[in-house]
Amino acid sequence: MRMLDTLEEDLLGDLARDDHSLHEFFGFVRLHHPDLDDARVFETGRALIAEWVARGWLELSSDQSTWGDAKAVDDLLPILDRHGTNAMRFFDGSPALRLGENSYAEVDWLHCF
Repeated sequence: MRMLDTLEEDLLGDLARDDHSLHEFFGFVRLHHPDLDDARVFETGRALIAEWVARGWLELSSDQSTWGDAKAVDDLLPILDRHGTNAMRFFDGSPALRLGENSYAEVDWLHCF
């Protein structure tokens, strides 16, 4: 497994404590990369979401009322592509995310939460 950067460590730790709406994920990207414009924040966040979905590190929140437009975690990338940079702000149907079981299996320190 590759080394996690500070953004990933911060986001993983926060998600281990609480589910987050999709726009909050992008808030972490902006916090760690304040010099990036909206297009680059979106690109960076989308790439991270794509990687984490592929690894099984993200799931939809267990609260079905927050799933909105997403019926499965695989719906996240099409939703992002449809909304573009507008996905970085809250929108009706914005899904809530939590860490998937694989994240706990692959990142030892997550068991501390």
